[in-house]
Amino acid sequence: MMYLDVSLHTKIVVGLIGLFFIAFIIFLLYKKKLSESFALGWIFVTIIAVSNVLFDSLLKYVVEFTGVKFGAFAISLFAFVFIFAMLIIFSIKISTLAAQNRKLAQYIGLLELKIDQIDAAQSVNE
Repeated sequence: MMYLDVSLHTKIVVGLIGLFFIAFIIFLLYKKKLSESFALGWIFVTIIAVSNVLFDSLLKYVVEFTGVKFGAFAISLFAFVFIFAMLIIFSIKISTLAAQNRKLAQYIGLLELKIDQIDAAQSVNE
């Protein structure tokens, strides 16, 4: 027995929340508070999540494919996979930024060394 029936009221509410979320992502993108790559990812995930509720036949197919008995467990599984994927993406981004920071710090250190050498050479010549 599967409990996958989604009422029309729930579909409307989830659809409106999805539209609001996409509008909010576009607003953040417009204000330059979110990069395009992350915005596309969030919009894609929102569309997938909302479509699973609006088109519950897709949710039923996924539930049958995964062997989950209840729709709530299927949605929890989607949430877990989504969160795990986002953690991996953020870890990659943080690793890239850390490497860039390290390179910039080394470059600044070399520039300061050159400036000190130039200042030392000028003070000797004076």
